[in-house]
Amino acid sequence: MTPSIVTGNVVAFLQQAPPFQFLPQGELVALASSMSVEYFPKDTVILRAGRSAAHAMYVVQKGGVKLAIHTGVGKELILDMRSEGESFGLLSLIGRDIARLDVTAVEDTLCYSIPAERIQQLMSRHPDFSEYVLRASLTRYIDRSLAELRDQTRLMGDTERLLYSVNAASVANRPPTLCAPSATIRQAAQLMASSRSTCLFIAGPDSRAEGIVTEADFASRVVAPGLDISLPVSRIMTSPVQSVDRGAPVFEALAAMLSRDIHHLLVTRDGAPEAVLTHHDLLLLQGKSPLTIVRDIEGQSTVAQLASVQKRVGDLLPLLMREGAKAAHITSLLARINDRVIAKIVQLAEAELGPAPAPYCFVVTGSEGRREQTFRTDQDNAIIYSDQADPSAEAWFERFSAFVRDALERCGYPLCPGGYMASNPLWRQPLRAWKGLFSDWIAGARRRSVEDALIFFDMRPVAGAFELFHELDAHNRELLRSAGVFKSVLALVSIENRPPLGFFRSFVLERDGDHKDELDIKLRGAGPIVNAARLFALDAGLGVTNTAARLEELENRNEVEGMPWKDLQASWEYLTLLRLENQIRQARAGEALGNHIRPDSLTHLQRELLREAFKTISSAQHRIEQRFRSALWAPLGR
Repeated sequence: MTPSIVTGNVVAFLQQAPPFQFLPQGELVALASSMSVEYFPKDTVILRAGRSAAHAMYVVQKGGVKLAIHTGVGKELILDMRSEGESFGLLSLIGRDIARLDVTAVEDTLCYSIPAERIQQLMSRHPDFSEYVLRASLTRYIDRSLAELRDQTRLMGDTERLLYSVNAASVANRPPTLCAPSATIRQAAQLMASSRSTCLFIAGPDSRAEGIVTEADFASRVVAPGLDISLPVSRIMTSPVQSVDRGAPVFEALAAMLSRDIHHLLVTRDGAPEAVLTHHDLLLLQGKSPLTIVRDIEGQSTVAQLASVQKRVGDLLPLLMREGAKAAHITSLLARINDRVIAKIVQLAEAELGPAPAPYCFVVTGSEGRREQTFRTDQDNAIIYSDQADPSAEAWFERFSAFVRDALERCGYPLCPGGYMASNPLWRQPLRAWKGLFSDWIAGARRRSVEDALIFFDMRPVAGAFELFHELDAHNRELLRSAGVFKSVLALVSIENRPPLGFFRSFVLERDGDHKDELDIKLRGAGPIVNAARLFALDAGLGVTNTAARLEELENRNEVEGMPWKDLQASWEYLTLLRLENQIRQARAGEALGNHIRPDSLTHLQRELLREAFKTISSAQHRIEQRFRSALWAPLGR
């Protein structure tokens, strides 16, 4: 995580860490304010040899890492250890390619992370600094011998190449086949056949890809309608082209493919086409990959079969955690898998009950709507259906929502204790009724209405007619433009749950009950961050629902002077990571899954980071109080 960085302390630290002692005071101050801090639990693989790309230079603040290669089946050769004040990732950064050694945290470790662009800027401005860095690059002579050693001693059966330890360039081995936009459809088909490609990229005037044509396009856009094959291929291309940078983790490629339902992705270097990543490439990573699970979800024809596939998601989470996946990536990926499960259940429901009597949109809310599910998530969903629906349509939607509710429960999604499910008639309404609900909530600005709004302002569509959701969303955005009182009440609700910090930085724990000597890191930690991000996102008119995305966009826009956006992002990441680790432990122990932890079960570093996260939340809540000061004097109705 990124605790609040005291610039003076960071500068003093860097002055003792080579090569930063070569930099002037002013440069160090600027560097301290721009870099971040990352937390790696013990045994986290930070960089994977031959797979991970270093996009930053890391300086160990607390803890330590080992640099190693594998020398045989189950064996590793430790080449170096790096402790406080020492750095790693520099050689990979200089070479702009993948790591040459495994870098693993040997204890809970905190590192300063300095982006590659900043290192390059420093090298261009400071000769002494540049000389040190370039001298370090001389050690690259070991690359050849290390590569040979790895080739000779590669682990047998090493198929566990998870998505977060692999970059796009290392998986996409086929160069893209480029085609001129003026080429005819016939010429394009001949080019695809001769190159044995499954897609063509249509090259623009600057050699950038401006469109893509796949085998499926030839079938659906040419053969099926009987299109003249002498027409230019640009007539049947899809634009714009979806792409990822070569150094991006394969997770990003997977996310793009899943969200857009595509099977080809362009891999670029500095924006120029370099390779093509296919659905097949990702399937080859390993059988436990999320893509394999999604593929199997799509292939099921009964709820029982679907439930069997869904059980594998629980095995995926510990693997992703072990490989050092970011909490935001894990929750986002779980959400995308859940989306596919829901969409499949909706499909099965329609097959069982017959076609819907009117257009509808099945939406998810709450943590699902924010794509922030952890190990298991309650059902949070609703239905928006067309205003043109006949009154008799309600009976069909009642049966439909009951089918979806029961199927989701069979697949491991517990019922929502608060009843925020489409099976509840309150949350199964025509579009005009939903508009009326939001209008009443915003105009009334009462406690109950705000609590409902907290759930439904994180709504997003998953299946059906998305245009119904978009119309409702536009309606709500317009209402919020002049909803000052509502936002003020929302602000009050956002600061009700204070971080559990007492005097002298001690934790305030539960005094009795089932959770005696514990604290709830969701209610008192992650929850207030979610509420703060939602409050300011709605105030700024942002369209995103994910907390991390909201915080990032708010930071980029420089919304609310003095708000610790970057620290909130890092705190949310760290608290979510703790929640995931805690729930994995609970699942293994056969305990009920929850968000309570015992601080004395954490390492010293983990407790310090938790304190810093709570301090950041307190600071943010103070800024909310300042921004919405008038609300403090307004009665909070029920």
